[in-house]
Amino acid sequence: MNAALKKNIDEVLKLAFKEDSTKKDITSSLLLSNKKISAVIKFKEKGILCGKNIISYIFSKFDKKIIIKWVKKEGQQISKNEIICKVSGPGNSIVSIERIVLNFLQRLSGIATLTNKYVEIVNNNKIKILDTRKTIPGWRLLEKYAVKTGGGTNHRNNLSDAILVKDTHIKINGSVTLVLERLIKKRSAKEIEIEISTLKELKEAIKFSPGTIMLDNFLLSEIKKCINIIRSSSKSKIEISGNIDESRLRKIKNYDIDYVSIGKLTHSAKFLDISMTILNKD
Repeated sequence: MNAALKKNIDEVLKLAFKEDSTKKDITSSLLLSNKKISAVIKFKEKGILCGKNIISYIFSKFDKKIIIKWVKKEGQQISKNEIICKVSGPGNSIVSIERIVLNFLQRLSGIATLTNKYVEIVNNNKIKILDTRKTIPGWRLLEKYAVKTGGGTNHRNNLSDAILVKDTHIKINGSVTLVLERLIKKRSAKEIEIEISTLKELKEAIKFSPGTIMLDNFLLSEIKKCINIIRSSSKSKIEISGNIDESRLRKIKNYDIDYVSIGKLTHSAKFLDISMTILNKD
């Protein structure tokens, strides 16, 4: 776990502990004080395990007396009803933190599972599946970690990471040509990526050989035409974006492209069905 991710986890946990009042769990404090328990966490549906070290950290941060023993590895494909770990320690602490632990585990594993599904569809090393900035505020590094765990590749983490020209930049400045001329004159050493939505814009962009050309919401027939134009006259990398689902990805997976960016990886990933079951009490 790198320092940036740990900081992100601490920030999210601080809010989670506060909003759930985990140290003021009335029911558990009245019924479970001085009781030792053991429990297992298991997947109730098939998926990719993501967040192993994060979950261990959460348990430890809440109560160092909680012991967790993992029987599965990070990024491993887990079958339905398989146990991933055993937890033991103070009953009131384990029960009080259960919901937060499961929220993290279900969210991260859900993203990793969906990402892996898209990665398996392309099934090659050439095309990389990229995430986007369509993440829950405060959860970006966590969600991007889950994408990587599922086999995907992180695009920019924030607006300062790269130069990415969007349709709004083009509209406000007047044209692709004007935008790229201004960027080339002013830019830092960062590579330029530009999002285009018409063949006219593509023909303008090609003249400047940007690092990456993103074809946004093009018809399949238009994508093929664009690829031929780019490959014949530029060294720019090609990214496909816009309403990418499993069906559309299968149709373009054999195209001569470099990246496919998919907002669904984070904004549409469901919570994986994962539960904690109490085994016994001392």
